[in-house]
Amino acid sequence: MNSQIFSWFSFFSLFFILNLLVVIQVPRVSCNSDQWYLSCGNTFNCGTITGVGYPFRGNGDPEYCGYPGFVLNCDQENVTTIAIMNISYSILDIYEDTQVMKIVREDLMQTSCPRDLVNTTLDYSLFDYANTYMNLTFLYGCPPSSNISGRSLLSCRNNNVYVFPGTLGPGSCNTSVIVPVLQTGPGLSINLTSLNHVLQEGFEVRWTVDSKACSECTGSKGRCGYDFPTSQTICFCLNSPYVASSCKTADGSSPGSMPTPPGMYSLLLDEKFWTREPRIFLVASDMTSNLMLALGIFFQCLKT
Repeated sequence: MNSQIFSWFSFFSLFFILNLLVVIQVPRVSCNSDQWYLSCGNTFNCGTITGVGYPFRGNGDPEYCGYPGFVLNCDQENVTTIAIMNISYSILDIYEDTQVMKIVREDLMQTSCPRDLVNTTLDYSLFDYANTYMNLTFLYGCPPSSNISGRSLLSCRNNNVYVFPGTLGPGSCNTSVIVPVLQTGPGLSINLTSLNHVLQEGFEVRWTVDSKACSECTGSKGRCGYDFPTSQTICFCLNSPYVASSCKTADGSSPGSMPTPPGMYSLLLDEKFWTREPRIFLVASDMTSNLMLALGIFFQCLKT
């Protein structure tokens, strides 16, 4: 019994000491109190895509300046690209006010034949199709006896490829590739003359990341970022390296120091905590988040 009490006492003593050190040291470790604010001050500019901010970030910006999955690249021809589900897309336009992005598969920018024989698939936790679209199916490796009449026939890499509107499996062919395009009318007629134009027009997707938290942040003169331990949008302020939601407190003033991450000490004051199982993992989770935050700031300072 005594050994068990001593074990719990030792654990909570260590917990409080480590958290106290983190809370005290994080502002000191951060080199400059506005380090994160300054490092996330750049918008993305490449070719015709300009002034793009959070949830996007450039591939040269710190990871915490953008939402995961929204990394933009600028190629040698000043074309903006993004990778979604391991497929590279060229970005034709970004409409931040409606959270819509117009994209086209990069392997279809110069040809009507998909180079990568994989279906176009979105990460539905981040994106969804916007407006009206339709699928085109490309059938590769069809036997000569295939009865695919009335379909457009392409010559791709010495292979005959059939393409038609709609979604179809490979059937007797070796492979089928699904590519979405914009549907501009009640029906879309596909022929070899218009196919390349239709493909290069791309299609539109809408990102589903909630913009409310970032709007509140920028409205308070802060800069949006991403907190990996809590998986949420946070606000970087000129006078503080980390704020949960905005750079303004309830009375309208700017906070002068980093607040304690939500739930750390209030967890111990909650009487329900003492009846939860397993208790130790809940405490360890908060402590780990604090340590990760401190280490993140520390390593960022090493880079600067």
